[in-house]
Amino acid sequence: MLDEATLSRALEAARAAGADYAEARGEAQQRSTIAARDGAVGALNTVTDAGWGIRVAVATPGGGGWGFAATDRWDADAAAATARQAVEIAHASATARRTPFSLEGLPTVTGTYVTPHDRDPLNVPAEEQLAMLIAATNGLRAANPRVVAASAGIRAWHTDKRFINTQGADVRQTIIECEGSLGATAQDDSGYTYHRSLNDMHQAGWEFIERMALVAEASRVGHEAGELVAAPWAPEGPQTVVLGDAMVALLIHESCGHPTELDRVLGWEAAFAGTSFLMPPMLGSFRYGSPHVSIVADSTTPEGLGTFGWDDEGTPAQRWDVVRDGMFVGYLTNRESAAALGQRSNGCGRASGWERMPIVRMVNVSLQPGTGSFDDLIAGIEDGIYIETPSSWSLDDKRMNFHFSAELCREIRHGKLGGYRKGAAFQGRTPDFWGACSGVAGADAWQLHGFSSCAKGEPLQLAHVAHGAAPIRVDALPITRG
Repeated sequence: MLDEATLSRALEAARAAGADYAEARGEAQQRSTIAARDGAVGALNTVTDAGWGIRVAVATPGGGGWGFAATDRWDADAAAATARQAVEIAHASATARRTPFSLEGLPTVTGTYVTPHDRDPLNVPAEEQLAMLIAATNGLRAANPRVVAASAGIRAWHTDKRFINTQGADVRQTIIECEGSLGATAQDDSGYTYHRSLNDMHQAGWEFIERMALVAEASRVGHEAGELVAAPWAPEGPQTVVLGDAMVALLIHESCGHPTELDRVLGWEAAFAGTSFLMPPMLGSFRYGSPHVSIVADSTTPEGLGTFGWDDEGTPAQRWDVVRDGMFVGYLTNRESAAALGQRSNGCGRASGWERMPIVRMVNVSLQPGTGSFDDLIAGIEDGIYIETPSSWSLDDKRMNFHFSAELCREIRHGKLGGYRKGAAFQGRTPDFWGACSGVAGADAWQLHGFSSCAKGEPLQLAHVAHGAAPIRVDALPITRG
């Protein structure tokens, strides 16, 4: 429930308490989780949540400050009390502020955004979803006799938002998202186990789950799990490696998306998720990767989890370059961080819920496609390895050094994919890795991948973000056993 009158009362109360500016954001969300395991129901639940927050600014002789407060109450008393609390916090924060304070360029936008969709997944009967998931787990088990455990799941979100401020901004948004997953664990004769998974999430309706074809895909995923557990280990040493789009999407997230968040660069996000190696003097002059590497942030990408009409500060959706032909050229910013560099926000002020203040979060950060097909990319590789999907990963706080291990690998021999391999891992430095990229497949091989739990901030915020990628070729990448 969104009691929109409460938001207007809160703005009035903030003005009365001395705020020079105020914005109120209400959210009502319904989310569901349905899962099956080994042919039976594994989970079945629906959660509803609603509340609102208000952020205010006060100008003081020494500059000024911001304050934020939130509540799940929608009555007039709560509107007044929460607004007063935000104003008190703003006065307190003004005493400790160390960066310039400005109330210029505040949003005055109006409009409506609704996720394009054919069928809201929360309106699909649970019986229909469970029948699909149980059939998928049965298909996983039947695909290979080595599969000893099978799971499948569907999660869905429906979020209604309203944002208003004292400048006249008024936007309403409805965001619909859904996620499908499969998992198969296989075991060999010695008792060794290996896991194979399929997971993706888009901002879309039930039609996305239908496109995932979980029942049909179960045969492939189960077969691969059974083959991988018995497959040889991936060969070690420097090799020409082709990484699949899912693996590349995670690399973009960890080694490009996070280090280009400007609050990390400024030291505002250091305790939980680290800082960044991409300092402001490097903007426009640092070679992040080879000329094959161009990365774009775009909050208008169809079905992207970072797609919207306006961010949670009222900044309109937009597109900009982060890496152009290998050169680092752009940050991800919100209103406050952009002002610290004399810039305007590019719309990355996002909050994970009504009770959280917007911070810099990724939108859809994607590698631009190159040319040619996947077959063209591996042609000419006499002896190499293909890494399709990730298994685990770790990075240092500045996102310079990393280690990734793979779930599914295949050998490349004489320009063709060969047999399965397991356990490949690699480590390196971000600019060295992307600098060794010698090719990117074309648009036909480009895929969008969604991530449902990008962690950042204290208190913790889990954001939904997306990354588009095509397979890439990397020369002389040292492979170890993961």
